[in-house]
Amino acid sequence: MGFIRLAVIDDQEPILNEIKGFVNKFPNVNLIFSTTDVSELFNSIDQGLPIDVLLLDINMPVSNGFDIAHYLKENHPQIKIIFMSAHQDFALQGYKYYPEDFLTKPINIVRLKQTLDRLSYTHKKIRRIGVKANGKISLIDTSNILYIEKKGRKTFIHLKDAKTVECSEGLNKLEDILNQCNFYRTHQSYLVSIDQIEYIESDNYMKSYNVKLHHCNHKINLSRHKFTALKNLIEQHF
Repeated sequence: MGFIRLAVIDDQEPILNEIKGFVNKFPNVNLIFSTTDVSELFNSIDQGLPIDVLLLDINMPVSNGFDIAHYLKENHPQIKIIFMSAHQDFALQGYKYYPEDFLTKPINIVRLKQTLDRLSYTHKKIRRIGVKANGKISLIDTSNILYIEKKGRKTFIHLKDAKTVECSEGLNKLEDILNQCNFYRTHQSYLVSIDQIEYIESDNYMKSYNVKLHHCNHKINLSRHKFTALKNLIEQHF
């Protein structure tokens, strides 16, 4: 069984707080984000917040749940969707987005837990990845990876034992593979293991931030617009 990183959006604060209250008691769920604001949701996702499942209200002002679902399917198809609404008639309209479930308000807690349990059983954390390196396939333990760096057309995987593996996989592909293993895209050229972060410091000269990892002297660039999402993720993770 794997942990599900859950986000929730509902334009009604009381309902949002109620959902947060019982979801936080689910042992296999990590509620990493909740909001009433669609723009805040989009910004966080686009900044790299690693969401596995989005619990999504349909009937909202500005952008409704179907607009959000369409955006996710076009730009972030790895995020699974659970719709919720007080109107059962919306169910048929929503199935073209392939939701994991459609919940009618007031939310049936038992059914929501059953759906998340089902997803957690299929969401097993990847322990090893295979990459093409020097004409062969190299198997690498994900727990041994400090960070991955893109230089020009080359990708370098830096390991705890100070070894570096050069591979032909692109950073975008490796980001998709390692999304469920607590890796975060701090910069267009870097993908880091959140578990290996020692501290984050401001870089006043560059007007950005640097990430210091355990077992590593090299400091990783952290873009300014990525700082808040990473900070929130670390607070939820630990």
